[in-house]
Amino acid sequence: MEETSGGRCGEIASDLSIIIVTAVQLIFFTRFHRYIAWPVTSPDGGVTRLSLLTDDYFTWLPFPTVASILVIVATVIMIFHSGFWFRQISWIGFCLVGIVVVLSLLLVFPFDFSAIPDTATANAAPRVLVVILILMIVFYGIAALVQAVKLISHSSRREVG
Repeated sequence: MEETSGGRCGEIASDLSIIIVTAVQLIFFTRFHRYIAWPVTSPDGGVTRLSLLTDDYFTWLPFPTVASILVIVATVIMIFHSGFWFRQISWIGFCLVGIVVVLSLLLVFPFDFSAIPDTATANAAPRVLVVILILMIVFYGIAALVQAVKLISHSSRREVG
């Protein structure tokens, strides 16, 4: 496979966007978690945020922190070393790390939706969030499988050809 400079520029742009999004995510999870809250307006016009997170959030926090650092480091390496094998294995690793982070969030479940004044919404929110988290795990699993199939397919074509 011949690499074009346009394709390489696209890879680098993609890698840089992954680094930026992951860094922003890391900053949000570590610094702005207090904004994961339900806003309540007081009679005097002030707004109070009732946190939707429990203290278990800080039990879960090391998982996305370590995962984000791993993704950033691996993506920086991909900018300088763009080999097919490294890139594919990194993507599989990203998906597996994503599964671990989401599964740990599902197991710790550091959310308390009792701050939501509407009872129906407060009761439905945990179920909806669990479904979304399970769908994310399935998505990451399928993505890892697709990357693994690409890697195996590429490997077998190189051996045959």
